[in-house]
Amino acid sequence: MRVPYDNKKTNYSRMKTFLPFFALLLALLVSCDQEPEEFRRSGEGLSMTIGDKVVLTASDIDYYDLSTHFIYLKGANSFLNDKLIRDSFQVYANGEKIYKGVFHSWVMSSMPLGPAIYTPGMFYGDYLVPITYGSYTDQDGKKVPPVDLRSDPRIVSALKSWNQLHEGLQGEIKSVQVNSGGKVSLELELINNDSFNYYYLDPEKMGLGLFHYFTNGLHLWSPTLKKSFDNHIEHVQPEPWDSWQMNWLSLIRSHEKKTIWIHYTNFDPVSPGSYKLYFRFPGLSHVEKSALVQRNGRIWLGELDLSQDFQIR
Repeated sequence: MRVPYDNKKTNYSRMKTFLPFFALLLALLVSCDQEPEEFRRSGEGLSMTIGDKVVLTASDIDYYDLSTHFIYLKGANSFLNDKLIRDSFQVYANGEKIYKGVFHSWVMSSMPLGPAIYTPGMFYGDYLVPITYGSYTDQDGKKVPPVDLRSDPRIVSALKSWNQLHEGLQGEIKSVQVNSGGKVSLELELINNDSFNYYYLDPEKMGLGLFHYFTNGLHLWSPTLKKSFDNHIEHVQPEPWDSWQMNWLSLIRSHEKKTIWIHYTNFDPVSPGSYKLYFRFPGLSHVEKSALVQRNGRIWLGELDLSQDFQIR
């Protein structure tokens, strides 16, 4: 007996077979459509990820200060407050992963080695992503870790392609004069290679006590004696502790150089020999975004770690 052909049942059966295939195809298309997540992560310019999540792209960046490796944002760094697994972050330049860094809590006594972002952001506003770098010099005078990839040429190139690179300030230890009676004079040169004018903390205007609230000042290390030598200045804390005043600051104009002298009158006695000199030149931190740009220039934030080999005869 011939069974009648049921066209509706056949079409329904075919549709039941086709629907899973269509769903799978749609999922694949959606997946392919989401692949730009990978592209955005590693797209043009500078970008950053936390795990698989893209948290920063070139379109979010106002500019990058190469002297401090601070990323100034157009908006807020809200991703640092998001509930993400924040054990590490990755930095890309024009699609290529350049380095990996860690998140590190301020309350921890240990120091991270390599690139790091400190959390919570206690000292800088939410318009900044400050990428610090933890390192140390061993007893042989060698830096650990040896290479800082934050200044990798690929990153510099990516920032330049978006017109986001700014040089910030540079510093150099020019000379040290060691006299008897614990008197040591330090000569620094501050250099502005940027297109911005900057306001910087001026030790002469502030006084050494207040200036050294923001820095530990000059430090000498003797590889031969395996011993350090330091200044002894009584620090003066501002009131309140996170306040600042414009009369502490001096202006260094674009492409200008300035000489800064710091005179210590109570330094550890230093005997003749070879030394490694260290000085951290400080900038402000607790500055609201609205106050960052002043009438004649920008307030420079961050710090410069300066070092120099020195022979005392």
